[in-house]
Amino acid sequence: MIQQKLDSKIVIDATLRAAEILTGMGYHGKYGSVHLLRLNIQTNTLTAILHNMIAWQISELDKRWTFHAKGGATPDLTDSSGTGIQIKATSNTHVKGNQVSPNEGFFIAVRYTREAYVIKISWILMGEVYKDDWNRPPGTQWAILKPEARRRLVQVYP
Repeated sequence: MIQQKLDSKIVIDATLRAAEILTGMGYHGKYGSVHLLRLNIQTNTLTAILHNMIAWQISELDKRWTFHAKGGATPDLTDSSGTGIQIKATSNTHVKGNQVSPNEGFFIAVRYTREAYVIKISWILMGEVYKDDWNRPPGTQWAILKPEARRRLVQVYP
């Protein structure tokens, strides 16, 4: 079982580190200085960066997990036995997946807010999700985790 293989403390540390790294990102050099969040990048771009940073930090803190930067059918993290973990980051209350994906397996869901130049983590959820746990609204690319499935996940932060 993945919950026994992945310590929630590592997930929390990795997520808070990822938020801190993103909060501190910018450029300072011969062309001036700019904080990444000053550029007011789109929320979906910020979410994608945070998503990858969380997975990368988990792989840095627990070497049993390999980070896969490319999305698609590949899980965000895998171990030597092929067990996978999917990470979902969101800036609102909905945990979203891709409508064409089965979205099954072990998930880490993270909600964040952007406040000026700071990324704040609101909550972290962990647990198993199944294909039928998603609403797939027509006309969108999204699958949205059903409220009853979200309640089944374990909130590990705060």
